[in-house]
Amino acid sequence: MRVILYSRVFAPAVGGMERFAEDLADWMAARDHSVTVLTRTPGAADADRHRPYRVVRESRPSITASILGNVDVVHVNGLSVKGVAGALISRRRPVVTHQGHQAICPTGLAWSEDARCDVSPRSVARCAVCPQKGLAGRADVRLHRAGAAAAAVNVCVSHYLAKRTNVPRSVTVYNPVAGTAFEAEFGSRPQDDVVVFAGRLVAEKGLDVLLHAVAMLPEVRLQIAGEGPMRRVWQRLAAEIGLDNRAEFLGAKSFAELVELYADATVACVPSLGPEAFGYAAAEAMALGRAVVAAPSGALPELLADDRGFVAAAPTPKALARTLHQALEDAGRRKAAERKARDFALNNLSLECVGTKYEALYQEAAT
Repeated sequence: MRVILYSRVFAPAVGGMERFAEDLADWMAARDHSVTVLTRTPGAADADRHRPYRVVRESRPSITASILGNVDVVHVNGLSVKGVAGALISRRRPVVTHQGHQAICPTGLAWSEDARCDVSPRSVARCAVCPQKGLAGRADVRLHRAGAAAAAVNVCVSHYLAKRTNVPRSVTVYNPVAGTAFEAEFGSRPQDDVVVFAGRLVAEKGLDVLLHAVAMLPEVRLQIAGEGPMRRVWQRLAAEIGLDNRAEFLGAKSFAELVELYADATVACVPSLGPEAFGYAAAEAMALGRAVVAAPSGALPELLADDRGFVAAAPTPKALARTLHQALEDAGRRKAAERKARDFALNNLSLECVGTKYEALYQEAAT
């Protein structure tokens, strides 16, 4: 099958959408599909020579048109008006994977630092706290919803996202976790009372809530993997609340380095304030067999349901501290959660499982 995967962002950029596109393209190519990735992310001239598929970066319209003219299926990674339009030009209704809230929110986050966002399909871009509310925001969302309406199928990366965005012809397929995560064997390595946070250092990830929570737990040490605009602010906060010796900012880490961090941790924590459309940090920890403590945000309670992890009662320092304490103190419950989480990941988040589902959707869209 000849597949175009349109992904606005792609490696070497780092993030969930980039990982999804790279992993799925690798899997499809290994299954003997002819895959071409179209992306706006620049890269070195020889950066893609090792890949078993073609990557077209910053393509001119004429090049894109010629590529799209010889294709069986177009897959748009992240609801993109440009990607959907390109597919329709090629007379193909695309498979669209929704990685965020673009179908209801002009920021794609459906979250605001000022207050809880209540935007829904009935109130597109009318959230009272939206930084992009107004005619331009509503026009942007309506354009994206028109793109979703034109898709052959809309793939939502969680049941939470499917319910909240309410796009037509919707199916839920979780994002995949890299196969190397399932190869890790931690054994008895975890140290006592070590919490790991991994993610971008931006406001919606809630690291400030976690820092305040750890300040309430004097025996706990926190390791922070990630970079972002809030790093200096949160480093100052850690010092101000007496965590300068218990909170370590490690900077950006490769996946292999993250595996080592998780191996030495007791639990992973995902304190997101913004509603996670999926929750890569939680999913990767689950696949690695490390217990997760999370805020009740977006898809996180869904991933950790049925005692696969620990979900705080509220996204507050006090509630998070209480849940962290439970997870750290109850080794039996923690180990049971780790086993359930890893089994869930194997059966739902492996690349083989996710890739097979997309392969079936491709075949359906191509007919």
